[in-house]
Amino acid sequence: MSNELEKLKILVVDDQSLVRTLVSQSLQSMGIRAENISQAPDGSTAMRTLDMRMVDLVLCDVEMKPMNGLDLLKELRCGHTMNASNLPFIILSGHADRSNVTVAVQLHADGFVVKPPKPVDVEKAISQALRRSRPEVDPFSYYGVDTGTDYDKKVFRRLFEPRPEDLPDAPNETVTVNSAKPGAVLAEDLLSKSGHLLLPRGASISANQLAVLRNYSDRYGVHQLVVEKAAVVASDGDPASEPTG
Repeated sequence: MSNELEKLKILVVDDQSLVRTLVSQSLQSMGIRAENISQAPDGSTAMRTLDMRMVDLVLCDVEMKPMNGLDLLKELRCGHTMNASNLPFIILSGHADRSNVTVAVQLHADGFVVKPPKPVDVEKAISQALRRSRPEVDPFSYYGVDTGTDYDKKVFRRLFEPRPEDLPDAPNETVTVNSAKPGAVLAEDLLSKSGHLLLPRGASISANQLAVLRNYSDRYGVHQLVVEKAAVVASDGDPASEPTG
């Protein structure tokens, strides 16, 4: 097991530097190389890290602002980072609040470590997480999990609120899943072949979600997207006028 641990790349997320240091020291005592341990002081920084660096596991605190650990886990599970949406994820928590545990289970968290973390508990949690079967890759299935935070209301729930009918429609175009660009904004609801809503109109689609649609085309049956046409920007920085025909 020690040889396997040595190669692990782990992200430690906690807003207390002392906790990050203790966890990092515990990881190194297990044989994990210091250069393979990344740290983030909050969920937003962790998101950026997960977009720049591939890791094998995340150890994350719950109580952080504005994005807490459950929000980060939801972002990950929804495929909003470059890492796999079913990445092993262990919760660090000073107390196992029942509501947090319920949400963590819905988001397929891989375990809890009580703070202050003991090296033996950290190693046990990691070993168990790595042995667990991974949840099926389905980033579209986690949007309905409510973390109960202001962040969740602002970022996720607004996507599924009806858009005012008097809003002007933006110019749109139909693109194939293979040619669609990450960050494209959907001009129409994205539905699976069975009619299930995957993403609502107005949501942007991530690189990870596009990869899932391509790799699991039999499951979703999505081959085309209707997206808002990107604005053409002139060389002087002003939006160029579109040709009228």
